[in-house]
Amino acid sequence: MVRIEDKRSDKAAAFAQRMNRVLDFIDTHLPETEPLRLEALASVAAFSPFHFHRIFRAWTGETLQDFIRHRRLEKAGGQLVHNPTTTIQTVAQHCGFTSAEAFSRAFSQHFGMNPSAWRAGGYRHWDPVQGRARGDRPCAGLDVRMRCEPARTVAYFRVVGDYRETAEAAWKQCLAWVTEHKLETQARFGMALDDPQITPPSRCRYDACVLLPEGWEPRGERVSRKRIEGGLYACLAYSGAPSGIGAAWLSMLGEWLPNSGHCLSEEPFVEVYAPHVVPNADSVAVELCMPLSD
Repeated sequence: MVRIEDKRSDKAAAFAQRMNRVLDFIDTHLPETEPLRLEALASVAAFSPFHFHRIFRAWTGETLQDFIRHRRLEKAGGQLVHNPTTTIQTVAQHCGFTSAEAFSRAFSQHFGMNPSAWRAGGYRHWDPVQGRARGDRPCAGLDVRMRCEPARTVAYFRVVGDYRETAEAAWKQCLAWVTEHKLETQARFGMALDDPQITPPSRCRYDACVLLPEGWEPRGERVSRKRIEGGLYACLAYSGAPSGIGAAWLSMLGEWLPNSGHCLSEEPFVEVYAPHVVPNADSVAVELCMPLSD
């Protein structure tokens, strides 16, 4: 007999999947200058347009248009720093702004400085929680290797919040599901989808993912799945406490990338774990893979 608690848990999981589809759809369509219509987004999640704006606000803590605007600006903030040869106007276009003037005005209102000042080093003073200067982190020489990775289809489990807490929670869900479906031999991937130096911790999204065998389908169950795009990646091996992964990413961004002659692509960063590794253990071995434009 199915318990009431199990039914409630299944409904909550299905609801989260529907909302995550909307957030993924928004991210995919940020470069478009045409407004993302409420009706279209409601359709993605199979909600009534009449109720969707209230559901979205309850889920994210802000209105749909505020959320889209913040995502565009956060994405632009990352591109300005990590793609230094890309013009500000091109960044504006890639993030869905119709003109450089509109972009500069919105950027200044959100970050308290214009895009040029941000790119010139002002981003180092941005703290999404307290808005005060943050000291630079020293880093040693890095053994970064570049290689081409294939595209992969994964099941994912998303938790939103401070990465210091959400990664462990996401992996707890993911690993339980992996064990239940006997997928222990499949590779695992972690994806922090937002830059914690720009996006407030309460809105940072972390996906714990497992590679799905080709043609594999779960029985009688829906699970969120997506494609991790293939292409050129810069990869760094890291061993140590999970809490040090963020500093390792910053080392790649601050030391290796500016001197590499490469620019970031728009795909998310990926943590690659071997099948035997438990990503939420006290100490982990992981490969940090940063997507590059060809």
